[in-house]
Amino acid sequence: MFCPKCKDEFVSGMTECPDCLVPLVEELPAEGEPKYDPVYVELATALESGDPGEIMIAKSLLEEAGIRYYAKGEGIQHLFGLGTFGTGFNPLTGPIQIQVSKDDLAEALELLKDM
Repeated sequence: MFCPKCKDEFVSGMTECPDCLVPLVEELPAEGEPKYDPVYVELATALESGDPGEIMIAKSLLEEAGIRYYAKGEGIQHLFGLGTFGTGFNPLTGPIQIQVSKDDLAEALELLKDM
């Protein structure tokens, strides 16, 4: 017996995956084509800020418009233990940069121009 969600195998007699809480199946379905085909994307910075509120709003606007983004430096602001001081960002890592594909840059800049 197999869980169709986590792909774990269980002894016969079990009917439900204890982790995923879904019914078990006799065989896993055949693996198809990968769902994601990685593609190289050249990024450009649409916004640079140390204000967490501004970053959150920018990300929300981009998500609503269907523009994929990368928040460069977001996860390392408190990494070195210095915090953000009064600047809003860590002086070693710099402000957070919201980056988008160069193809989406004009649209992203238009969305974020009033920020």
